[in-house]
Amino acid sequence: MVIIDLCASLYVGRKSSQNANLKELKWLFPFTLIGMILGIIFLLRAPSEPLLITLGCFALINGARVLWRRNSEMGNPINKWWAAPFGFFGGIFTALFATGGAIYASYLGLRITEPKAVRATMAFGILILTLLRLTLMLVTGLILSWPVLGLAICLMPATFLGIWAGTHVHTKLNNMAMQVAYGAILLFSGTTLLVRQFI
Repeated sequence: MVIIDLCASLYVGRKSSQNANLKELKWLFPFTLIGMILGIIFLLRAPSEPLLITLGCFALINGARVLWRRNSEMGNPINKWWAAPFGFFGGIFTALFATGGAIYASYLGLRITEPKAVRATMAFGILILTLLRLTLMLVTGLILSWPVLGLAICLMPATFLGIWAGTHVHTKLNNMAMQVAYGAILLFSGTTLLVRQFI
């Protein structure tokens, strides 16, 4: 996921960086870095099953929340100090599963009202986060494996096909449709992960 994210975020993040809200990312990243360091420690030492169940529950609950509130208008932005818990737990999930994006999207969606600005900020943020994850995984040796590199190369065509499709579809969706798509993906992913763990 780190290798795939790096290629994808270099493409999307580079094109969107001029619209990104860098002030929000400056608040998130210090707490994210702390969470990522802790997440790498968990990845090296903790059993995988409880971690995957936690991830599944988070995705399921967050997906249901997004779908439930899809028609709600955004009120006043939340306080910027919410960056501390969102960034910390986002960093843990990013290091463990490369899936902290759902947490960051939730935070940025509660801070930024414009969908295009949220997407641009997310894209640029994922680029920086991927570089941080790559550094940590190089230091720990987790990514220095020929099977890992080979699998990443095999998945590249599907990755860029998904980026191309997502970029074209995104321009045609309104905010509510984006919320439905995002919530449905989270709901499906969380349910599938939990079913795999318990069956």
